[in-house]
Amino acid sequence: MGQRQRGFSLIEMLAVVFVVVLLTSLVSLNVGSGSSDISRENQVRNVAALLGYALTEAELTGTDHGLLIHRLDDFDASYAGLWLRRYDQGWSEPLSRNNAFEDLQFEPGMELELRLEEQPPVDVEVLEEDLNPPPQIILFAGGEMTPGEMDWIDERSGDLLYTLRWDLFGRMTFLPKGIEPDDFFD
Repeated sequence: MGQRQRGFSLIEMLAVVFVVVLLTSLVSLNVGSGSSDISRENQVRNVAALLGYALTEAELTGTDHGLLIHRLDDFDASYAGLWLRRYDQGWSEPLSRNNAFEDLQFEPGMELELRLEEQPPVDVEVLEEDLNPPPQIILFAGGEMTPGEMDWIDERSGDLLYTLRWDLFGRMTFLPKGIEPDDFFD
């Protein structure tokens, strides 16, 4: 009975609590950045799905459709996409009440680069109210579309995050970090 039972001191308990809180904070920060990666990837996949839908809509209605990518202002990397339809008088917003043709809002802080096959580099500019420019990406009533690709680049780091590539027939290829599928195994 002469042995004294020894427990943890207050300092030891505080050290353990501090380590647990620190580890929990680090894990929650990593999980938080993972959800933004998933959100970005979903946005790229959503753009691919909407382009495919618009191509189908163009075929079914017998009318060309298009997507005009534009900057929201000159000072930061904020982009939007405007769906257009070709009418006899030119390009205008579709009269359809379909929610699929609502304006696209791209995540702030992402720089978008659009390249179209066999065309000069695309300058994505601020959309001016009095001008009615044609869309860069055209989805033709015959089932073809303007081939090209679009990159999502992190504005702060300059890292290429995603590339979405499409061909003449609307086949989409999703490339994380711009890496071709065959390059994953090299």
